[in-house]
Amino acid sequence: MDKAEIIKLATEIGIAAAIKHIEQEKNKEIKSRHSKRLYNTKLLLQNYNVLKDHCENSISNLQEITHTEKAIDILDSLDSSDGTYIESIKRSTTRTYIILAHIDVMMELYKAYCESSNRPEETRRYRVMQAAYIDDLKMTEVCKQENMDRSTYFRDINEISQKLSGFIFGIDGLSVMRQR
Repeated sequence: MDKAEIIKLATEIGIAAAIKHIEQEKNKEIKSRHSKRLYNTKLLLQNYNVLKDHCENSISNLQEITHTEKAIDILDSLDSSDGTYIESIKRSTTRTYIILAHIDVMMELYKAYCESSNRPEETRRYRVMQAAYIDDLKMTEVCKQENMDRSTYFRDINEISQKLSGFIFGIDGLSVMRQR
């Protein structure tokens, strides 16, 4: 093998390794984004009533809100570490209104999805979501109400979070759900 062939072979091997590395980094970024969105979905559900109370008791009123921001952009920036999350109370309330309006619509879509399903576990999951996050019942109360054990409750909570993440974040949430 002469020098030119060795250089060509080394170049091809190097390019193949670089492409593989770039694909791995891209997949890592997709998984990271999904993890962040799933975490944010769970956090929003857990704090749903607190956020509602915040909006209902804020000094700002709904007429003052400008809808220039999109819910998905706000949701994606929730855990931004560049300091932009430190902002005025009015701006925070505005963003909370927008997020909650989006979540309310997505919860209604999720309800319709569950009710139109022929699977009884889907309608149960909607009831579990309603009881756990909207009605703010304790896990033991939900389990008793639905006549289920703790493992089913936690499995339902994870499934609810996955599906709602798809509804809330759109196609990015759905593409990762397909990979599961």
